[in-house]
Amino acid sequence: MFMKRFLVCSFATLLSVPAHAQSFIGEGFNTAIEAVQDGIDLIWPDRLNLKGLSARVGFGIGLTPDYMGSNNYRVRVIPLIDIKYEDRVHLNGSRLSYNIWEEGQFSAGPLMNVRFGRDARQNSVLEGFGDIGDTLEFGAFVRYQTKAAMISAEYRHGIGAGIGSSILLTAGHGIYKNGRFSAMLAARARWMDQKTMQTNFGVTAAQSTASVQGLSAFSTGSGVAEVNANLVGSFELNEKVRLLSLVSFGKLLDDAADSPIVVDGRGSSTQVITGVGLAIAF
Repeated sequence: MFMKRFLVCSFATLLSVPAHAQSFIGEGFNTAIEAVQDGIDLIWPDRLNLKGLSARVGFGIGLTPDYMGSNNYRVRVIPLIDIKYEDRVHLNGSRLSYNIWEEGQFSAGPLMNVRFGRDARQNSVLEGFGDIGDTLEFGAFVRYQTKAAMISAEYRHGIGAGIGSSILLTAGHGIYKNGRFSAMLAARARWMDQKTMQTNFGVTAAQSTASVQGLSAFSTGSGVAEVNANLVGSFELNEKVRLLSLVSFGKLLDDAADSPIVVDGRGSSTQVITGVGLAIAF
């Protein structure tokens, strides 16, 4: 009962934050934070266990793009949340998953994710576009994990805010461990259907007319929107507390890279994110 109430309250809190305040947890930063969260199991496999509940929480500070495709960066703060219940229910950042099938190192099940939108006030390139709202995504995952490596695939489908289907592929491996320091490297790729790609990178006729910068209309198709490599480091301060660091290098592809909000110096198809964080286990 405690776990159920905690998960409900966590998602209610995430959804109740105003859009202008949520801009610090935008899709670009989500990509990097998901890499950190997925990497935690590889660089910090041991957890305390209290009646099936294990948790690690903290916060991170990172330098991230204003929006996916921007070349303007700013410092943002986000929460780090990694909570498991009986190794089946997993609240990982804004993603909630449930293992309904486990066989050896394989697991699979449904998931729900809070997808945060885009605030047009964050950058002058987006003036006149209107905001992309927050929404929930539902889907499923399959995951293979050993003590040093993991491979996962996720399918997500949004229920609003112009978000359709996407597929996220992740592969990570521990690459270094010496005393209190350890590191892992993860590669990720995200495919978007036409609806999701258009919402994030397209320009409708109405948006073109309202655009302060006079951006031309642009229609997208489906495709691989981004790939990125993420280096996550961990330094053990004590048994319960660790410092985390992240360097993420990404590239937009296909229609995402050709979008008017990215080309001609308005943005960049190269996306770099760096950050540090503090996580506490209890």
